[in-house]
Amino acid sequence: MFRVTNNTLFRSSLRDIQSTAEAFARAQQQVSSGKRLQQASDDPAAATTGLRERAEMNAVDRYREANDSVDSRLRVTDTVLGDIIATITTAQSKAASGRTTVLTAEQREAVALEIEGARQAVFTAVNTSYRGIFLFAGADNTAAPYTRTGATISAYQGDANVVKVDISRTSEAAVTVDGGNLLQGSAASDLFQTLDALAAAVRSGNMAGIDSSLSELDQAFNRVTNAQSRVGATLSALPAEKARL
Repeated sequence: MFRVTNNTLFRSSLRDIQSTAEAFARAQQQVSSGKRLQQASDDPAAATTGLRERAEMNAVDRYREANDSVDSRLRVTDTVLGDIIATITTAQSKAASGRTTVLTAEQREAVALEIEGARQAVFTAVNTSYRGIFLFAGADNTAAPYTRTGATISAYQGDANVVKVDISRTSEAAVTVDGGNLLQGSAASDLFQTLDALAAAVRSGNMAGIDSSLSELDQAFNRVTNAQSRVGATLSALPAEKARL
């Protein structure tokens, strides 16, 4: 016959008391912290689910932050592209006014200086940086895409790659522009060289030279407007991408 001793009863009672105290302590901790799980061993399956959900929330937060960052950066890019388009349009207008034989040498010089001013405006615009990143230098964006020594503007110093940022699990957005492709593309001369040649043609009254430069300005205008259209399309898509997160 099994015999229950006082010691056995005592140990059993002690275990029950300890178990009850631990359960009470866990309940108090859950109430005070607002968390059902204090450590993974409390409920391994629930802990795994919680970690997965937390990772998902962190990913969504990162995508939202990236979306906002891309929006800010592309709005600056869009503004700069608009400025370059306006400058090209001004140069075209000045070239048209200089395409006549009735202007005096002084008048031609005045028009040429305005064209050179447009060249300077493009140089300033294309070297725009945002939070330390040069927007028109491709992926090599820690230095200006164009430099100047005296009156001479360098060839493109960036690269043909662009920086892209993930704005969702399935979408990315380009946040830099290949300035070389923007200002030259497949043309023989970049926009700076075209404006130099145009100013020289206006000064000398070289009508054929003016016509040639105007044709190159048309090509530059198309390249920049196409780039602005791409930026605009990305900006328009951002709110929907953010809403789907």
